Amino acid sequence: MSLRPTEDLNLSNLKVLRSLQVKDLAANPEIRDLRPVAVAKAFSTITSPVFSELVLVHTSIYVDRIPQEVTLFETLRKMNEVRRFKLVFLVEAENARHARRELETALVSVAAKGLLDFLDSPPTIRTARPRYYKWDFLDFY
Repeated sequence: MSLRPTEDLNLSNLKVLRSLQVKDLAANPEIRDLRPVAVAKAFSTITSPVFSELVLVHTSIYVDRIPQEVTLFETLRKMNEVRRFKLVFLVEAENARHARRELETALVSVAAKGLLDFLDSPPTIRTARPRYYKWDFLDFY
């Protein structure tokens, strides 16, 4: 989901929306405060009866910032009050095992601060290789 004017973020017409995927929600410190608000506004327009999960997609280089993102987790708490969801973290990394361990460590810290207490179940962690892996680009020399 890319940021667009709020009026374009109405998701109420998507009647079979099962999952909302948001990339690097807290990754850019310059716009960190704007993205969660924009996503929360779009989230509030979801009317799909099958909606169940919010997927936060991160690149491995931003995983260590997650425990400091108190504002993000407060926003997620408010969103969960509007509509319950399962929280999923998807990390795009070349070394999936390493990225998963880093994310698990970060989420233990987040949970210890009580920032995940609003969830009905612990967040799910998924990993994937970045879309632009070695064979995905053309190299010109």
